[in-house]
Amino acid sequence: MEFNRNHRVYDFMAIRKYWIAFSIAMTVISAILVFKPGPKYGIDFLGGTELTVQFDGNVDAARVRAVLDRMGHDHSEVVPTQRANEYIIRVEKSSPITAARREQIRRAVQERLPTTTGGGTLGDFRLSPGGDHIVVQLNESTLTAQQVAELVRASGANVRGDAALQMGALDEHRWQVPLVGIGDEIFRGLVASDGVGAQGTLNASVWVSPKAGAELRYAALRAVLYSIVFIMIYVAFRFDLRFAPGGILALVHDAMVTLGFFVITRKEVTISTVAAILTVVGYSMNDTIIVYDRIRENLAKKRNSRMLDVINLSVSEMLSRTILTSLTVVLSVSAFAFIGTGVIADFAWAMIIGVLAGTYSSIYVAAPFTEWIDSRFFHNHDAAPAAPTESTAADA
Repeated sequence: MEFNRNHRVYDFMAIRKYWIAFSIAMTVISAILVFKPGPKYGIDFLGGTELTVQFDGNVDAARVRAVLDRMGHDHSEVVPTQRANEYIIRVEKSSPITAARREQIRRAVQERLPTTTGGGTLGDFRLSPGGDHIVVQLNESTLTAQQVAELVRASGANVRGDAALQMGALDEHRWQVPLVGIGDEIFRGLVASDGVGAQGTLNASVWVSPKAGAELRYAALRAVLYSIVFIMIYVAFRFDLRFAPGGILALVHDAMVTLGFFVITRKEVTISTVAAILTVVGYSMNDTIIVYDRIRENLAKKRNSRMLDVINLSVSEMLSRTILTSLTVVLSVSAFAFIGTGVIADFAWAMIIGVLAGTYSSIYVAAPFTEWIDSRFFHNHDAAPAAPTESTAADA
């Protein structure tokens, strides 16, 4: 398919000042939004617990929120899915046991051991980050798996099952005691007799500790920054120094606009969002490099032409390819954006906004900045004629 059948050379650069101002405004606004109000992080980055529950009867989201509030989860989110009576529930807690409660349980275990047959003394006592198990090490103990589980249960922990799990060698007396996690605790509260009034099925439950979430945030930021730096180095070697800054500005523009869209729409920023932004960065750079390749080819062919004229000619020649490629990507992910749920829909929206921003930035961010660097630091052919608007690519 060919959109520019007549090989017309459009004067894209004639209105570049307006689009440059628009691009700067969009980038600055997005940067401000990142700091205030800031992204809405998912549990990947913020920490917390997410569970998917499908109820057997008709249950509305307001009823679920009311039960969660009664259970102490004041800032919970209840998001309906495409399935009937199925909800994605997010709470800020990642562990059902606080640090103070953990210390109470440890002291209770320590006090009960001397009076327990075959008890011994307490060595190591650690709670997992997600609060789904306790690791207990007993010195000079002959307790069985069932007795260890009962000991921890009697000390105030909500133990899952009837037996602990042996860890390491037998003479280490190290046990892992499974606990009822926050997801199971919430689910049990929802389907209890005083819950939402219906039984259900816990389809999924995941948790991330706040510390791990913070580490993931920094790792995601580093991944984006590293990708931009290495792409700049690649472009500098692939072409020359004139082209690299424009390409990097285009990448920063695309990433910021995509992130700004997520802040405005209050969509969650998760690991999948970062993956989408990295994909957008790669796609945008690929589109920019293709335009740069054609600019470099035409610079060699038309040595007496201004950079502005060469850019107009190159972008016009690549117009059909750019439109078709971008349109194909947008159409491919649109179904996921409008029909999908959760991280799939958010990933699709990030791709759509990023691809549109990347297509635009190749023409009105990367190319104009490359022309400015060329005229400011390299050379400027002032004697060259103005860019044609009705000529063909072959005659230009």
